[in-house]
Amino acid sequence: MASDQTTNVQLQCMQQGGPFQIVHVPKPALAPDEVLIRQRVIAFNLLDVKQRDWGINIPYWPRVLGVEGAGVIEAVGASVRNLQPGDEVAGRHGSGAEESVLWGGAFQEYVAVPTHFVFKKPKNISLKEAASLPVGFVTAVCTIVGSLGIPLPFLPEVVPAEGRVPSSVLILGGSSVTGAAIIQLLRRAYPSLPILATSSVKHNARLTDLGATQLFDYKSSAVVADIKAASPGAAGIDVIIDCVSAGASQTDICDVLDLAASKRYAAVLTGVPVTVPEGVEHIVASAYNILHMKGGKELTPSLTKLVEEGTYKVPLPVRVVGHGLEELPRVLDEVKNVSGEKVVLTL
Repeated sequence: MASDQTTNVQLQCMQQGGPFQIVHVPKPALAPDEVLIRQRVIAFNLLDVKQRDWGINIPYWPRVLGVEGAGVIEAVGASVRNLQPGDEVAGRHGSGAEESVLWGGAFQEYVAVPTHFVFKKPKNISLKEAASLPVGFVTAVCTIVGSLGIPLPFLPEVVPAEGRVPSSVLILGGSSVTGAAIIQLLRRAYPSLPILATSSVKHNARLTDLGATQLFDYKSSAVVADIKAASPGAAGIDVIIDCVSAGASQTDICDVLDLAASKRYAAVLTGVPVTVPEGVEHIVASAYNILHMKGGKELTPSLTKLVEEGTYKVPLPVRVVGHGLEELPRVLDEVKNVSGEKVVLTL
């Protein structure tokens, strides 16, 4: 269902829990620092279904959901200089409570996005792959640099407050898009850092290629003991990064921590609360912190160069699950069952 020259087609979620409805609205007017993107790809995130079902960060209904997409620039704001109509771009789209924009969200044909949330499609990947990158990458950097204070030397513009490098790291949910991003970013920055991760066994080869030192089956009843035994000197892990709220069900996972080390547990914000034992530092990590970090506005645009020069790879393979806004409500729940891949819809 295509728009005409003056209107935009939105898939609005009418209330918490649905339903969705196709609605025609005027095309958004651009702020000086925004670009108007005609969508070609929508990448699905678990946040999309959590916003639909739980209303996370939704200030009002109806709402255009969707936090990630890619397409072609149709128009640029008055102050935009580094992008122009015709450029293929991808980015994070607004669907959170911290954004005051009326248009928000990726689930529409046209979306207005600030340039600091947009990057040009790298020449060496497809538009579908580009659509899969921004949220996982930004969440990973916000976790590593912003929440844990670990420097990433190849991102000198993003400066941590602390600047402390851990002696070892355990990543829970290594085959999630954020987990796979964190593995490769830490490996690129620290070639000898022990990086352990949990995952399904079928993803071990890919995560090893991205830089994981050792992988563990998260379903194993011996996973805690196995991780502790594999840690440096079998003394335990310095820092845990939980990308999937694994600690909510694996309540003894903090037993892998080295009691003589920092005992830091960084949990990526998923909407599922994780508690940690007394004496363990609980740190909440979120991509929403990007604009509060020094250099945060340069982070998403940096993806173009990082991917083209090979510093950053597409973390997970991409699979198309549907075509068209009309089909989106039927296929959105695919994101709840994926493992080790990113699902997208084309327009």
